[in-house]
Amino acid sequence: MLRRIGLALLAWLWVLRVEWRSRRLRFDEIVAWLEGATVRERRSVSTHETLAALRCAGRLTPFRRSCLKESLAGVGLLRSLGYEARLRIGVKGAETPVDAHAWIEVDGAPLHRGAAGYVPLGRTRS
Repeated sequence: MLRRIGLALLAWLWVLRVEWRSRRLRFDEIVAWLEGATVRERRSVSTHETLAALRCAGRLTPFRRSCLKESLAGVGLLRSLGYEARLRIGVKGAETPVDAHAWIEVDGAPLHRGAAGYVPLGRTRS
């Protein structure tokens, strides 16, 4: 029980960090900050538990939730727990408006089925 509460608090802190930085930094700076963070030694917390804590934390804030903000916070949280997490953004279909979605990948695989059918956009390094 205490472990779940601790994970939920850590997730909540990542949600707050991303929200604060998204109001002050450019998107590319936020992604660089998150994905540039050193991956720590892996703890015994599964990605499934981590994402559940993240969704719970997102519901406990007054901020507007989105797949992008949740994925950004998830990248930071997972990297702090020892996972090589990366942000992915993709599009589906050629209709207007474009259907876009953000998700998290660990070891090149999406962490949830919501990414199915989306084509990941390429990223350039500056």
